[in-house]
Amino acid sequence: MNVDISQKEFIETSFENIRLLAPAGSGKTLSILWRCKYLFEKYPEKPQRFLIFTFTRVARDELFDRLSNDVNFACIRKNVKIDTLNRWGFNYLRKSIESNLALKTTSKEHYALVKHNLRPIWTKHEIVNKSLGGKQKRYTKLIEIIDALKTTGFRHDIQDISHEFMKHMEWLNANDLSRYYEANIEKPLQELDLLDTAENTQFKKIEKFLFFWKQACEHLWENAIITFDDQKYWTYLKLQEKYSNSVFPEPSRYHHIMVDEFQDINPLDLLLIKELVSANNSSLTIVGDDDQAIYEWRGTSPKFILYPEKFFDKEFQTYTLGTNYRSPSNILRHSQRLIWHNKHRFLKEIKAFKSDNAEIVHESFGTHGESTEFLLEIAKNANDEAVHKSLAVLARKKSQLIPLEITLTSNDIPFYAKEDLNVLLSDAFSDLKTILEAIASKNDRRNTNDIVNSFMSCINKVKYFPLPTVESKQLYSFLLSQRPKSFTDCLGKFQLYTGKLRSQSKENSILEYALPIAKILESKTVQDAIDEIENQMDGLQKHYGKAEDDIFYKDPPFLYLSEYAARYGNKFYDFIDHVEAAISQMSSNINTDEDSIDKDINLPVHLMTALRAKGKEFDTVVILDANDGMWPIKFATTEPELEQERRLFYVAVTRTRKKIIFVSVDTLHGNNLLVTPYLNEMGLSGIIKNTQNA
Repeated sequence: MNVDISQKEFIETSFENIRLLAPAGSGKTLSILWRCKYLFEKYPEKPQRFLIFTFTRVARDELFDRLSNDVNFACIRKNVKIDTLNRWGFNYLRKSIESNLALKTTSKEHYALVKHNLRPIWTKHEIVNKSLGGKQKRYTKLIEIIDALKTTGFRHDIQDISHEFMKHMEWLNANDLSRYYEANIEKPLQELDLLDTAENTQFKKIEKFLFFWKQACEHLWENAIITFDDQKYWTYLKLQEKYSNSVFPEPSRYHHIMVDEFQDINPLDLLLIKELVSANNSSLTIVGDDDQAIYEWRGTSPKFILYPEKFFDKEFQTYTLGTNYRSPSNILRHSQRLIWHNKHRFLKEIKAFKSDNAEIVHESFGTHGESTEFLLEIAKNANDEAVHKSLAVLARKKSQLIPLEITLTSNDIPFYAKEDLNVLLSDAFSDLKTILEAIASKNDRRNTNDIVNSFMSCINKVKYFPLPTVESKQLYSFLLSQRPKSFTDCLGKFQLYTGKLRSQSKENSILEYALPIAKILESKTVQDAIDEIENQMDGLQKHYGKAEDDIFYKDPPFLYLSEYAARYGNKFYDFIDHVEAAISQMSSNINTDEDSIDKDINLPVHLMTALRAKGKEFDTVVILDANDGMWPIKFATTEPELEQERRLFYVAVTRTRKKIIFVSVDTLHGNNLLVTPYLNEMGLSGIIKNTQNA
């Protein structure tokens, strides 16, 4: 074995249950496979079988390729099963029942589930029937709530539902998971009017929905219909039911179960893993890095890997892979200084295999526009070099990347940004563009249909929700009959309308819609127009319920879009042309076949959020908007939230191979900003516009 001392200690340990802390670039893939081979050869009289779980197909394929192609592991290939929890669960369920399972994962399929399959159930529950009746846009959200309860670890088959609910809520609170419950269960239920607000206790508010949930879960299972999380949920229940007093028989039994990226598991994953270990009477090896636990918004908790004894009732021996083979020496040193500020973590000493240092630069600019121009030049250089070198621009939020996407496209600089396409391609962004086009052409003579359609788009964004269908059709017919000659003329004709809007009197409703549109039309510059659209259009504001269908509403990009638009002055059409070009490039990058390779993935310039950068590495990494309020995000206030923010920055920093650039700005939309405190925590204060190799 060509392994280091820390890897060898893990591979040859005699302990059965192990926690392997494996920081990025520490060689965990090889260590896992060598561990399997060691155990296989240790017990030649009883061939050992191994079940290894990864959390992504990419990680699964990487591990499988190493197993298949490395001659060192030829002897164990038939005894090692590598899979994701979801796929393993689906295959187990498929073999366990007589019916053909129907897996429903898309929004369209979820809509059909509620409309057809679950209708006999929800029509019998008053609170759900009242919520869904005539409101078909709520159908897919209902399935998401049903699944979120399973992800969070609730069970539909418990008899004493009140006691179990409160007991599990205490468990969630103790493990810092109450935020997930509030964001993915309680808040959506409130949005859909499914909480009994007349009640005072947490359980009583949700009690009526839980009774519907129990029946809905049973009904879908009886009809052999499962959703994405059901692959794990029903596998967990069926394993517990079948093997509560027995174990998997030989030769089906797995003697050793290993779970990679354990810091990313959620409560449902935890329950299934526990049940699999019990049903196989196997050893358990959990592999991961608590410092890279960044998916708490998906229901994960770093406590699962920090305190495994608490969750498995087993004693674990801890090993740490102590050499980082990926990061330059100074990147490792400074990133370790950063993460040491987190109190709730496992202390570990990591040394760098590489002796070379990365170039570390902090570039500070007065405005966001100046920083965008700087990034444009870096992207040009990355594309112009004879030998392409990878460049990643990492943002905290998707909206930060939109100005750069537009700038690169307008300058014919190719880039890859699959993970962050949604905002530009969203329906709401299309509506925003339509409104800007209306401002640009407000006095131009145009086709009547085009004018009225543009006007209706504006009308339907003034309030949080569009006009009811009947009222919309009546207004549309009226405006067509008036044959307006321009958008401004259409606004004048609209004020002659005698019908009611949203069941209000004519006097109130017409002004409530006309005045916001009039204020927007008065905008002289593109920046003014974007600011007025943000101020006047309630239908384009942040909205949790709408965000389930359109990512725009999760984080509307007005702030960064407005700052970027300042350079265009009153040149509306130039701005619109550049936006449309960016949208066109975004659309061409879409790959609908999940199993195929993205054609642009090898482009030298990548734009992505820091969340999406985990597991990747680049020659040069740019940390966008390295300011306080973004890193950490201003909404993080509690200690668990602030520690998660620091872990996210740690992941972003450790993606670089040769150079890292922290880009900060002094002001954003007139507000003064401070540099992120993380630079000081890393020992990098005072390096503005200077390279640092210490």
